[in-house]
Amino acid sequence: MESCEAMVRNKFLRALRRLGKRYVFNLYHRSKLSAAHFPPAVWIENTNLCNARCVMCPRDKHTRPQGIMPMALFEKLISEIEKNNDAVTRVHLHNYGEPLLDKDLALKIRLAKEAGVRQVYFVTNASLLTEEKVHQYIAAGLDEFKISFYGTSPETYNNTMVGLDFEKTMNNVKTFFRVRKALNAKHPRVLVQYLPQPHNLGLTDEFVSMFDDMIDRTLGDSISIFNLHNFGGGRSYRDTSAPACTICDYPWRTMVILQNGLVVPCCMDYNGEQVVGDVTVDSIAGIWNGTAYRQMREMFKTLNYTRYPVCLRCEHIR
Repeated sequence: MESCEAMVRNKFLRALRRLGKRYVFNLYHRSKLSAAHFPPAVWIENTNLCNARCVMCPRDKHTRPQGIMPMALFEKLISEIEKNNDAVTRVHLHNYGEPLLDKDLALKIRLAKEAGVRQVYFVTNASLLTEEKVHQYIAAGLDEFKISFYGTSPETYNNTMVGLDFEKTMNNVKTFFRVRKALNAKHPRVLVQYLPQPHNLGLTDEFVSMFDDMIDRTLGDSISIFNLHNFGGGRSYRDTSAPACTICDYPWRTMVILQNGLVVPCCMDYNGEQVVGDVTVDSIAGIWNGTAYRQMREMFKTLNYTRYPVCLRCEHIR
């Protein structure tokens, strides 16, 4: 058997190796980080309203103003994105809310595609995905969307996605696949996501089998099994006591614009605490290249997150 002294020595060596790997990785990562003149991914929160009260989501702590982004503000953003669409790879039409509550969502998708956006995407719970909306989103040119479906039966689904109905949403999902097939449409691709947790019993195999025959992998559809996370401190599913050991690259690749025009660097900031700009008074490019973003990037490179309370509560930097 391994002696106590040898166990301690090996434990120390393993810890040293892990530290070395992190150090080398971060040096390499830091050398590759370079901010483009415009954010590659722009998240436009068309609304932060939601028709569900999912148990894992910190909506009970959501105190910032709620509403739907005015069309005039959206058009301003898309106009600037169009002038910089060489740099933009993806526009998300969602953030912290249910995007299908926005009656102008199809028009916003169309405007983004007409502006030359390569990929338009959103995440939905699909509870409002009627056949009419399916036709609208396909016609508008939607490239991809994700369906959050956190249950495998009425009991597990309804207890997790509180306020929604398993049968109704499942029928909506089936309707989408039926309509897309009937139209012989190649888009949008669909990712169906499951989040194993106590309320839905973590029945991943059952979930996969439930959707495996619906999706069309030849079009790029897929199934995702995701993990619970802390929403930047809105919940405490993951341990965040360890010191930061990873450079978060969000300030180099993503901008999140909230429905009222305030800008935060990350979707984990569900309550809009770390505001770095306001697109109602400044441009996307002005904010992206401004002081707040530049300071954040310099601090993140040295794993210094002390000015950013949401980041300090996030497991992703660990």
